[in-house]
Amino acid sequence: MHQITTNTLNTGFKATLIEWGFSDTFAGYLADFSSLIIILFVSILVYYIAKFIINKFLKGLVEKSSSKWDDHLYEQKVFTRLTMLLPALVLEVSLVPSISNYPAAIRYIELGLHLYMIFVFLLVVTSFLNAIYHIYGDLDISDSKPIKGYVQIGKIISYLVGGIAMISVLIGQSPLTLLAGLGAMSAVVMLIFKDSILGFVAGVQLSSNKMLNIGDWITMPKYNTDGTVIDVSLVTVKVRNFDNSVSCIPTYTLVSDSFQNWRSMGEAGGRRMKRSVLIDVGTIRFMDSTMHANLRMKKIILDDEAIADENVTNLGLFRIYILNYLRNIPNLNQDASLMVRTLQPTENGLPLELYAFYIPPTWSEFEDFQARLFEHIFSLLPEFGLKAFQRPSGRDVQMSSVLPE
Repeated sequence: MHQITTNTLNTGFKATLIEWGFSDTFAGYLADFSSLIIILFVSILVYYIAKFIINKFLKGLVEKSSSKWDDHLYEQKVFTRLTMLLPALVLEVSLVPSISNYPAAIRYIELGLHLYMIFVFLLVVTSFLNAIYHIYGDLDISDSKPIKGYVQIGKIISYLVGGIAMISVLIGQSPLTLLAGLGAMSAVVMLIFKDSILGFVAGVQLSSNKMLNIGDWITMPKYNTDGTVIDVSLVTVKVRNFDNSVSCIPTYTLVSDSFQNWRSMGEAGGRRMKRSVLIDVGTIRFMDSTMHANLRMKKIILDDEAIADENVTNLGLFRIYILNYLRNIPNLNQDASLMVRTLQPTENGLPLELYAFYIPPTWSEFEDFQARLFEHIFSLLPEFGLKAFQRPSGRDVQMSSVLPE
């Protein structure tokens, strides 16, 4: 129907031009050229009409909808890019019949239209995959199971399929013939996409084994990385370090190399504190009445039962005091492990270790709390007759050499 209508109009316009005094050849060229201009104008007009409908009516429907998936489809221009196919369809149906007298031009026009439609199809697929990524990102599961790597794999596959289709159109061969030829080039293809293939396999392992989530705090000394995961893609994992620098780590190295994930620390009930102070063993002794009186005078709260024990040492009493002090700190998780213990003595003294979990696990708040806690501990050591071990400096050696024997 379209072909008959187009040829009829073209023939009628040519006859009119001949009646106006134009030659038959020139009238034919002018009629064909005019038909070409009209069809191009109609195809462009159809595109802008469809785009107007999408931007006005479809946008209103999307904004009124309570769901979010249609918003992402609109924002990623899936519908807008679909309208780019309309001019090619109009030209495919109307343009070629109108210039049937020019077979060479028809061949090149069809070639260009097919390449254009493949290109637009790739744009639509890319936009659709981007929309799927954002739709999935609205779900709670997106942090624990990111799909950015899978989306990128989908894009790569679509690009490969589109590239093969374009080449087959250009050389006039079947895509299956090109695929058969690509079998001999599989080694070259695997070499080119080595990082993508390794990243895809690593991404599957990381996701299936729940090894890495967005927002996790990880440490990889080999890559000088210590910070929060902000993005997991097909090839790289981006980590924002504590100095606000960003480290880009190859995804497959998270499987081939070791890394430390501190996620379980937060799940366990806070940021773990495990720090010790070295006690000079020469200052450890049993408590006496003078030390008891000194502690009571300075209103240092102690356990009466511990004071009544004749075999308690100043270090033992100090441990009890620190443990009671920690139990009264509201930011420490009292349901998690909380202890003050001594470790194996070393040549540097006796380590007194504090083990607890701080809530919330914010790094800056935790470091401030830890600093204030150990400042308090060091200031109280002399009150219990204890000293922290410290290697003698040059000044200490110098002072000891001038003291009288």
